[in-house]
Amino acid sequence: MKIYKFELKLLVLSLISMTFLLSCESDSTSIGSNLIPDKPEGNVTYVDLIAYNISNNDTIRADCNTLTNGLIGVYEDAVFGKSKASFNTQIRLNSSDEIVGTIQEIDSVVLAFYPSYTSSSSTVKEVILNPGSTSGIDTIKYITKYPLSSYLGGGSPMTVKINRINTFLESFESKFYSDKSIDVGDLLGTAVLSDSVTTVSIKTSDGKTVLEPTIPGYRIKLDTEYFKQHFFDKKGSADIGDNSKFIQYFRGIRISPEDDTSKFMVNFPRSTVTLTAYYRYKNDPSDSYTGTSYAFTVNSVYNTVVGEYDFYGRSTAGSQFKQQMQNPDKVSGESTLFLQGMGGPSIHLKLDDTQIEAVRDSVKNKGWAVIDAKLKFYLAEDAVSKPTYIYGYNLTKLSFLPDLTSYPSLAGYYFNPAYNFTDNPGYYTLNVTNHIKNIVEKNEANDEILVEMGNFAIDSSSGVYLGYSRTTRVYEPFRLIFYGNKETGDKKLKLEIIYTKN
Repeated sequence: MKIYKFELKLLVLSLISMTFLLSCESDSTSIGSNLIPDKPEGNVTYVDLIAYNISNNDTIRADCNTLTNGLIGVYEDAVFGKSKASFNTQIRLNSSDEIVGTIQEIDSVVLAFYPSYTSSSSTVKEVILNPGSTSGIDTIKYITKYPLSSYLGGGSPMTVKINRINTFLESFESKFYSDKSIDVGDLLGTAVLSDSVTTVSIKTSDGKTVLEPTIPGYRIKLDTEYFKQHFFDKKGSADIGDNSKFIQYFRGIRISPEDDTSKFMVNFPRSTVTLTAYYRYKNDPSDSYTGTSYAFTVNSVYNTVVGEYDFYGRSTAGSQFKQQMQNPDKVSGESTLFLQGMGGPSIHLKLDDTQIEAVRDSVKNKGWAVIDAKLKFYLAEDAVSKPTYIYGYNLTKLSFLPDLTSYPSLAGYYFNPAYNFTDNPGYYTLNVTNHIKNIVEKNEANDEILVEMGNFAIDSSSGVYLGYSRTTRVYEPFRLIFYGNKETGDKKLKLEIIYTKN
């Protein structure tokens, strides 16, 4: 009990001033040169581990219960090969809207979705709408462009197509995987997307607002005649009488890249997807038209969705990647490790049992107190686009690692801190202090860890983590290459432990 109270104080002090702790006691006590290869310098020691790739067969569960974001695009590199992502969503009737009038003229049908963007890096273009005006007051259109913040690749525009699908997506409780075959139906529209989104506003030169800024995003115009024939002209029919009939009749739409040429991948919250028909109506030929709209229900919890991913059999992937996916070295680990979102590979790691036992002995018999423990994953190659997070969980127990929620009141302590894009340190960190303390101080098992791309999902209303398997990995497009445990330099993957002695 005395040791636990002491180490808790040290933990708080360490997070306040790590500099102080590292300059505390210049103890060079070794815990066994035959057990831990790196002799502790001051208050730092290291534990070796075995790390290798786990192939997930390029598939992942990608339905309503896992897919909070949609992902579309196509991308190829020389290491991981080519992958393509499409998004399928069910379309439902809107209980608060109805088709009004006996005569309708469709002005436009717009599918919109809104990926995340970097608001601090915008560029603005001004267009004068009334050149030559003699009033002295101009009307100016402002087009503001924002670069995407969650995408892979970029540079070249990508053409996407919107199709009606013929596959029934069942209910929102159905379980689907990313290799599900979707029968693609009629083409509804196409659009060219860039790696940025725009917003439009209109003001006069004397400061009056004519049009408030639109929301930055993608807006795709669909075939108005198609919706006139297959929706508005069917007013009063059983096909659109209620949702049970409608989802069997219309079924849904698919957003996909038009071809397989490498462009970019982008994800977007599926809760922001909208499909709106703007039309005019009247009840008598002699009447004037009245404008209105019909908003289909696309983004409710009842809309079944499926992420559809194609990795092309990894035919264009590099030879080392293919070898490690097919035959990883589970005995001694690897010098290079691959990590990919969607259904791509994960990283399996296990701390050396003998070296962990040596640390446990030092805690028990030499007065060691572990105050910090972390895993640093150094990038072997700089990625074209980096994710904000990687994460890990207890693979043996299929549960969170305790550090995810252990120290919520300690500012600045995170289990998987966000990558520092400003300083670009070249590594990702997993803080596993409490996990290691449980092993060496409480004799808990040295469980295996699985590391994956993305972050844990959180319930938006309660702020509670949804579970170790509920993550953003399913729609993360990113690819990373790390140094493994066989790396001989200072970027070798290993466990770093900082300790003090009482």
